[in-house]
Amino acid sequence: MTIDPVMLGFGLVVFAGYAVQTATGFGSMLVCVTFGAHLLGLETVVRLGVPLSFVQLGYVVLRDHDGILWKLLLGRVLPLMLVGMAIAFLFLAGVESAWLGVAFGVMVFVLSARELQRLRALDVEVVAPISRAKSVAALLGAGIVHGIYATGGPMLVYALGREGIDKKAFRSTLSVVWIVLNVVLVTRFASAGDYTRPMLLDVGVLLPAVPIGIAAGEWIHHRVDERRFKAAVFVLLIAAAISLIVRYGSAL
Repeated sequence: MTIDPVMLGFGLVVFAGYAVQTATGFGSMLVCVTFGAHLLGLETVVRLGVPLSFVQLGYVVLRDHDGILWKLLLGRVLPLMLVGMAIAFLFLAGVESAWLGVAFGVMVFVLSARELQRLRALDVEVVAPISRAKSVAALLGAGIVHGIYATGGPMLVYALGREGIDKKAFRSTLSVVWIVLNVVLVTRFASAGDYTRPMLLDVGVLLPAVPIGIAAGEWIHHRVDERRFKAAVFVLLIAAAISLIVRYGSAL
């Protein structure tokens, strides 16, 4: 059987994404989309990556289901993010993929540079809770970004990360958010006929990379300094983001 080198390359990206997610607690789809876009393009990467996410998300929800904050989830987070996704679907209709690629590259660059600066700071940053209005705006923004790129995590963390939620509840609640939103995305892609037989076969081929990446992430988590590892990831994301901006910008 002939192995497609491009799909093999994306399989390595998926592996890396879930290793990073397990080792640091963030970024599986961010890594997959940022680096995968160089191989397959944004739209294809999102359609392949979203179904793969259910493996880890389902595991987290089954394991930590007693930590899910249903009141927060149903009362504020999901309604606002679903509205944001609806806005994104309308926004996507008339926007060229080149503009989306440039916008994504800029977003990843700014996010990574900001987080890298935080890691380099000598003093511990005192993070104050954000206002209700900023929280609402961030949740709407997270829904918009997730509807376009399936990477709404950074803005959602910004909206909820300052509310004193313990780690277990935070992780399990966010996992439910991604499951619901990713079901919407998969349903939308399927109804549009995007999941052809070859694409579904590609999803199946890529699937083993997720648990292998999770296992590697566990190994990294216990043996590598998390601060340095995060810094290395953000440096690579910045380089990849610049490359995306140049690549998609040249197509405008």
